[in-house]
Amino acid sequence: MSYGAPPPGSGGYGGPPGGYGPPGQGPGGYGPPPAGSYGQPPPPYGLVYGTSIVKYSEKSRGTAFLLSLFLGWCGADRFYTGQTGLGVLKLLTCGGVGLWWTIDMILFALGAVKDSESLPLAPPQVVEGTPTVNGGHVLLAGVLAGSWGVDRFLLGQTGLGILKLLTCGGLGIWHIVDLILVATGNLRDARGNSLRWD
Repeated sequence: MSYGAPPPGSGGYGGPPGGYGPPGQGPGGYGPPPAGSYGQPPPPYGLVYGTSIVKYSEKSRGTAFLLSLFLGWCGADRFYTGQTGLGVLKLLTCGGVGLWWTIDMILFALGAVKDSESLPLAPPQVVEGTPTVNGGHVLLAGVLAGSWGVDRFLLGQTGLGILKLLTCGGLGIWHIVDLILVATGNLRDARGNSLRWD
């Protein structure tokens, strides 16, 4: 069986064309790819696209909140976060006659205050189960309406919420204890999960 005549010209098909040498050697080689030609590298293990690693302050969000709750009128919370000027001003004005003190408690509860290096304060590191309830929201509910049990209702603990409502937050004691438990990451939702701090 024959496939036809060889191509015209002397030497048949000839040798392979040039340019297929080892990468990076001489003309026609592949060489390194241009910088940035492959786009972003894949994210590190465990990360999802669109998220980033957050660098937290060495200062604790829970400690800052508790300082704001108990000693915020004299600026202890701002001294703790390294904001000395604001601390002195808060001290001289007795927490802005109470208004600044209240606003700072809300800001610390929500994690909106950063340290002197503009780093977010470190949230509680305790993680149990699958956290779904936002700890900042529970802390804010505790500050604003903890005596009426709103924080316990947010946690799905209806019975405890009603009991806290009927006792006016255990005459204030239960209210304070719950704020401490939430701020330190030691309060759980109705299913036993820790709180989410994002």
